[in-house]
Amino acid sequence: MASADATLLAAMGLPGGGIIAIGDTHVMVRPGSVPESTALLLGPNGMRNANVSEGQAIEAKRAILPHAQRIVISGDRLPAGAKDLIAALHGAPVTPGDRVTIDQAYLADGDGTAISFEVVEMKPAKAATVGVATVIVAEGEQADRAAPNPYQAASGQADVAAPNAGVEQTMPQPALDAQSGPRRPTRAEALLAGLETELDLMTGWLSLLTSVDDLPSAWGLPQVAGMLLQGPPGCGQAELVAKAAAAARARVHEVDLDLVFKPERLLDHLEKAVKTTSPPTVIFVNRLEAVAGEDGLSPFRTQVAAILRWFLDAVAEKPGIAAVLGVASVARLDSTITGSPLLPRTLTIPPPDLDRRKLLFEAALARVPAGDIDYGLLAARSAGFSGADIVAAVVHASASVARDGEPLTTDDLVAAIAETTPSLGSASLGEIPAYGFERVAGLIDVKQRLTEAVIWPMTQPERFAQLGIEPPRGILLHGPPGTGKTFVVRALAHEAAAAFFPVKGAELLDKFVGESERGVREIFARARSAAPSLLFFDEIDALAPVRGTSTSSVTDSVVAALLTEIDGFGGRGDVVVVGATNRKDLIDPALLRSGRFEVHIELGLPDLEARRALLEISDVPFSADVDLDRLAAATDGMSFADLTGLLREAALATLRSDDHALEVGWDEVAGALDRFNGSEAGFDTP
Repeated sequence: MASADATLLAAMGLPGGGIIAIGDTHVMVRPGSVPESTALLLGPNGMRNANVSEGQAIEAKRAILPHAQRIVISGDRLPAGAKDLIAALHGAPVTPGDRVTIDQAYLADGDGTAISFEVVEMKPAKAATVGVATVIVAEGEQADRAAPNPYQAASGQADVAAPNAGVEQTMPQPALDAQSGPRRPTRAEALLAGLETELDLMTGWLSLLTSVDDLPSAWGLPQVAGMLLQGPPGCGQAELVAKAAAAARARVHEVDLDLVFKPERLLDHLEKAVKTTSPPTVIFVNRLEAVAGEDGLSPFRTQVAAILRWFLDAVAEKPGIAAVLGVASVARLDSTITGSPLLPRTLTIPPPDLDRRKLLFEAALARVPAGDIDYGLLAARSAGFSGADIVAAVVHASASVARDGEPLTTDDLVAAIAETTPSLGSASLGEIPAYGFERVAGLIDVKQRLTEAVIWPMTQPERFAQLGIEPPRGILLHGPPGTGKTFVVRALAHEAAAAFFPVKGAELLDKFVGESERGVREIFARARSAAPSLLFFDEIDALAPVRGTSTSSVTDSVVAALLTEIDGFGGRGDVVVVGATNRKDLIDPALLRSGRFEVHIELGLPDLEARRALLEISDVPFSADVDLDRLAAATDGMSFADLTGLLREAALATLRSDDHALEVGWDEVAGALDRFNGSEAGFDTP
């Protein structure tokens, strides 16, 4: 185990730690207290295995290792039980030649002394991690016989009889074979699914900037270095650049920023890329936020921005070379970079939607022994997952296949998804309300119109395609307070099986320049990551009033941000936007036209039938003397909120008079109605 600075590990793409390659070995590194930001603390075994000495400058790289099938260690026999060894070393990286020491505290039958041995050889790779399916044998044991997997023996499974055959030969064949079934998509194909527009746009730009004939100069166009590419990590940035560059018949030179901890190192990488590349080439600087973002080289932010400006100038002056700067969010870059005329275009990759997640699961499971997998269910359960998260969930689920040899099931994968933290969902992934339209009293026409505008496009999009129309994407509910606008939208989200994102209009307003607009972009991004989803702006009149009427310029900027997002420039996917207001006349008219909040549904005060329906489905238990028809008639002019408050007041009056009461009687209801009206209701107990 090694320790390193947390910021350094985050820059390497290992925010919580992980495996790195140093010298002749691999070690597990975790964030810890170190004397210097670039220091790496190793134990005696680690220094010996890496063949390094104290104070020596070394190169460390992030490593992704497979699981070891078989490890041979020194000695005539195992120094402890195979099960104990595997448990003690589980997840640890090992390399042939490593000296390994295990403290007796990790051994069930330890005698107080640590055990030590050397790794002689391993299969299938030169370096790997220890897993539950790993077989550990001593060098002096019979070479052609492997010890049984202790986990298989403990669970009653058959022993592995052919050690050299490897774990794969004991497993069933995949359900779909390359020869016998339809070809599964590759991971790159899955990540690029649905990104045809982005691919065409990037291909056009790269074809122009890397053209052999230097078309920008020939056509008298201004100097341009390239474009910004923003999108969550693990969502296809590198794959999109590679595909577009290939279509433009250009090479890709990727600049690796994993080991860049100082501005001088960044300058060396970028200078080398500019000087050593020949046209046609695309210089792809990936994960730029690692050095230029808020959590990057923050003490050197000014120097980093200056180096990037130099880089853009150098690329723009070199014909046939284009730069693509990949970043998670351009909002976290210096404004001198995002506002540079040399980067006139920002292309956004949305998080994987439902269809892309389905394809990603198919690609990840292409060679994994599996039964009949419900890919649609996996996609629905993995909102907020990037491509890397999906692979991680499949690897986690595959451990059960390696352990017991049974084909992977949908339940295994659903359980693995539940135990995997979505990297795109550190913020809330929304909720699915627990009640549907059955809890909405009356409002038959309203429920029908919402079904047509929201549920049908999600569940039956082909019906709209047949008629050559686009389904509405924005719905505005308006009417007096207390008429159930929020309640009915929550029920709508349940009926549509969509993640629900409620936003109070005033919550997004921030006095600092740019913060409100960023809040709008982020809430849409969260909704996209959890698609299909329903984004609900309550009190939208406070968020988007008529421009020019407010004393602050913040609301004008927010309206512009809303218009951009609702128009779909960010690729909203299966996201339906619903707004609610008590004052429709206060909303900026640009939001109310066709293509934005185009469906307007009024929720007025409930009629007699709606009030009677609410009383019928109320959770308040009424006694036999309560006439619901009479009560519904007596509450004319009340909203749903008023009626709910009336029942609450009657129930409280019942509790005050009798601690053990189980029903609300007519006297309590009539008394509550009197207090509500401010006068005598004139009702006698039937």
